Amino acid sequence: MDIRNKQTLALALAILALALIGQFFFVNIQANLRDGVIFFAIAVILFIWMVRRERGVEGTLNRAVSWISGYLRLARENPVRTVMFVIGIALAYTTLRLLKAKPGYESYWDVFAMWIASWLIYILAFSKIPRFSAFKPWFNRHKIEIALVSGLTLAAILLRMIGLGSIPNVIGGDEGRIGLLAISVQKGELNNMLATIFGHSTLYIYAMAGAMKIFGNNPFGLRFASAFAGALTVPALYFLARYMFNRRIATIAASLLAVSHFHLHFSRIIVAGSIQDAFFATVAFYLLYSGLKERNSLRLAGSGIVVGVHLYIYMGARLVILLVPVYILILFFVNRRMVTENIANLLAFVGALGITSAPMVLWAIEHWAEFNARANQIGVIQSGWLENEAVLLGTTQFRLFLDLFADAFLTVNFFPAKAFYNGSLPMLDYISGAIFILGIAYSLYRVLEPKHLLLHGWFWSGILVGGAMIVLSGDAAYRVMIVFPAVCLFVAIGWVKLIEFFARAFPWKERTQYVLIGIFMIGFTIPNIKAYFVDYATTCRYEDWATRFASHMGRYMAELDEDTHTYVLGFPRIYYGIHGSVDFFKGDRLITNINDPLMEPPTMIDADSSAVFVFIPEREAELEYVTQVFPNGTLEQIDDCGEKMLVIYNAEKGDQ
Repeated sequence: MDIRNKQTLALALAILALALIGQFFFVNIQANLRDGVIFFAIAVILFIWMVRRERGVEGTLNRAVSWISGYLRLARENPVRTVMFVIGIALAYTTLRLLKAKPGYESYWDVFAMWIASWLIYILAFSKIPRFSAFKPWFNRHKIEIALVSGLTLAAILLRMIGLGSIPNVIGGDEGRIGLLAISVQKGELNNMLATIFGHSTLYIYAMAGAMKIFGNNPFGLRFASAFAGALTVPALYFLARYMFNRRIATIAASLLAVSHFHLHFSRIIVAGSIQDAFFATVAFYLLYSGLKERNSLRLAGSGIVVGVHLYIYMGARLVILLVPVYILILFFVNRRMVTENIANLLAFVGALGITSAPMVLWAIEHWAEFNARANQIGVIQSGWLENEAVLLGTTQFRLFLDLFADAFLTVNFFPAKAFYNGSLPMLDYISGAIFILGIAYSLYRVLEPKHLLLHGWFWSGILVGGAMIVLSGDAAYRVMIVFPAVCLFVAIGWVKLIEFFARAFPWKERTQYVLIGIFMIGFTIPNIKAYFVDYATTCRYEDWATRFASHMGRYMAELDEDTHTYVLGFPRIYYGIHGSVDFFKGDRLITNINDPLMEPPTMIDADSSAVFVFIPEREAELEYVTQVFPNGTLEQIDDCGEKMLVIYNAEKGDQ
């Protein structure tokens, strides 16, 4: 097909698409009739121009278009791609208009579909048709490495999926609350997947709801999305490290991530989207760096798409969006050619990010308090904590901030990871923690190289924004989970550089390095797996006593008949209404607190009803009054690590 026919085909597709978008406005967004008219007008102008061109009429409009096309040679030579580019932008604009026209209570699936279509069509503008004939030679060249990555990924999946619903053996309060949001999606009560709620992006809630629809509204289904993303981060890190450095560094970094007790734990629970942050950041930075190196518009546009989609998952995307322009600016001074030769490709990144993030930007503008809710709650500046604490301690805000920054950095290899974990180790085990310092020092020495500059931008910005600017930064290692893949890379860099010195003392340098790599990998694999599955999973250190009580009670209630009424005698130590895990498990079953001590049989309870009474050990003596009303029930006890936690009296229906 010659260039003129390609142009004709592209323009015909553009005309059809513009007319369809105009009609969409007319039918679905009638409040914005003007936009529909604009799209129709452009379609009509292009259509008439094509008709005149086919008849050989070269009017003023045709000469103007020819003049403009002289400056758009690339667009003329790639008309189909140009049309896809324009249609992607047009669909993104239409998505925003449709979003604004929604009354709020209707389904948003049409908006979501158009949003997906906008960035898929945009990215296709930069894509090339793959040559499948080249796949077999590529596979033969890399089959050993493919087997290695597959093995690491399989190991990561198994370590995160086995016993997912029972390790940890309780559901935390935040897990239960997020699970309830996912259930509200299933019920159709949460219908906008391009928004935020309680600091969480609703698209992530939709992903969890989908997993729960497949695996059930249970702990495994709730935690599946987190475990799956955690496992996928392992191959993503391998590809990034392999591209930046070499196979040895990639193998060590991905292996450490796969077995890390820290990453394992937060892959196996749902408390925030930080595990998703680590995955999306790794993929985005791989596409960004490789796109810059190869002057590849598709990869840079892909990076923009990944960052934009990340914005609908959790808060780490905001850090990436801020980091990228800073990185490009610094890179301009240290490697100007790498930036100047990528101007058009960087514009592709900006366009992709703009198209993908547009609905969330609109949401943020219209719902700023909700969009920024978590930052306002836990940010040291937004919450006023920094100012108040400085006055309380009699120090300056700057000095206090430096202390917070140091604490955030020391979560890597000094402070135990406490929040939502209560682990005995920091992020890294003993050996990896030592090598991390060597690796980050070496990388700092080479920081002016683009790959090291990106790694340090990633790490230090995460430590600053996710750690130092958050209250109690030393306790909340999970908040800087986004930097953990970079931490693993620093460990791998440090060990590989160190063993290069060791290997010089041996005649078989290459073989010696592989042996030392194997020893190091065994050296961190065994302690990490033992630390989590032996030393931690067999204990009751996850969450506090009240949260564990609530989870055990909720699990028990999930097995009861729907019409069973549960009465909780837990006050003052615990009472129903403050732990989301109970509501996640119980469904529509009724619960009532009996806060005042029973001094006589509970006559206010219908003796003909199905009732269950849950006692804390301190109030077990009140059971004698319950049995006077329900004499034929069954007594059960739930222990927590060998300690009596719940005493349950299950009164059979109709017993008197």
